[in-house]
Amino acid sequence: MRALFLITFFIFSFKSFSFTLNVVTELFPAYQYLDKSGKLSGPTVEIVKNVLGHANIDYKLTYEPWNITYNALKRNPDTCVFSIGRNNEREDMFNWVFPVGQFTSSFYALKSRNINLEVLEDALKYRTAVIRNNFSHQYLKEHGFTEQYQLVVISSFNRVLEILETRKNQLDLVVLSDSQVQDASLNNKLMTHLEPVLQLDLQQNNMLYFACNKQVPDYIIKDLVQSYDSLYKAK
Repeated sequence: MRALFLITFFIFSFKSFSFTLNVVTELFPAYQYLDKSGKLSGPTVEIVKNVLGHANIDYKLTYEPWNITYNALKRNPDTCVFSIGRNNEREDMFNWVFPVGQFTSSFYALKSRNINLEVLEDALKYRTAVIRNNFSHQYLKEHGFTEQYQLVVISSFNRVLEILETRKNQLDLVVLSDSQVQDASLNNKLMTHLEPVLQLDLQQNNMLYFACNKQVPDYIIKDLVQSYDSLYKAK
């Protein structure tokens, strides 16, 4: 009996210590960003590190552009991602382990264009830039926007102003996270040329999550949930 106990103990100990979780994120001010020393910081980073540390889970944390991050989450069985929005397209693809924050997104336009939107449907007559595979891209597709007629897919947030300025006759709007725009405006005066013209009605889908590939072991997911609940759920 004692031998069986020891074997079981070593098996579970080996499982716990042999698995390294691959945690990836993007730079997404003011949720996760590089501080003055170049260290990945921010409120979501703090939550994730606290939960992983409390759960005694070995992990590697890196950041990449969103499209690379999202593809890693879909393809790699050892991978979790933050901060990711939850929607119908993604719901059954991942394990939604715990929330890390809330967000809002809006349509933005150059002030010089004098564009006014009252409801989402008003934007159907314009060309709108979205970042590939992010929440807003998928949200607009769910609401009838197509890449053939209304959407222009771009690779990153950094190209927004360049595209709006150089493609004035082909592009009218861009959908961005409000926190990103506010943060960028602090250091880039060109961002002040943009104005919000309509905020997306996200209702219950305004949460950001720590989510994992469904092949991440169940015992890891369980430990993460219990760790989060212990640290944050009662607060």
